[in-house]
Amino acid sequence: METSLALTIIGSVLTLVGVLFNAIPKVANQKIMGDLAEEAVNPAAALRSIIGGSAFTVGFTALYCRNLPAEQASTLLTALGIGMIVIMSTIILTKFRGFADDFPIPPVVMFIILIAIAFYAS
Repeated sequence: METSLALTIIGSVLTLVGVLFNAIPKVANQKIMGDLAEEAVNPAAALRSIIGGSAFTVGFTALYCRNLPAEQASTLLTALGIGMIVIMSTIILTKFRGFADDFPIPPVVMFIILIAIAFYAS
């Protein structure tokens, strides 16, 4: 897989996640965490928006850098892959640290696919 295609895929997915988390943070929280206590809805939405901003930033960076020369794009893809491993690990650890009953499957699957793309293309 070409580095430009990998960066386009990773960038598009993360940008989309960022936009959705910012556009509808309360709906995203409802889907991810179920019903929250009324006093937790707005703080949780604020945190979801921050997560969305981070995802958007990384996604936009990947899209912006998709035309880098192959060697530099490979370095960026390796860094993105390692960063996404860290993010996925923190998601999985929420269960083992007692913050959640289960870890959310969709983001873990998304990150596994994006990590595979990043390392395969790098």
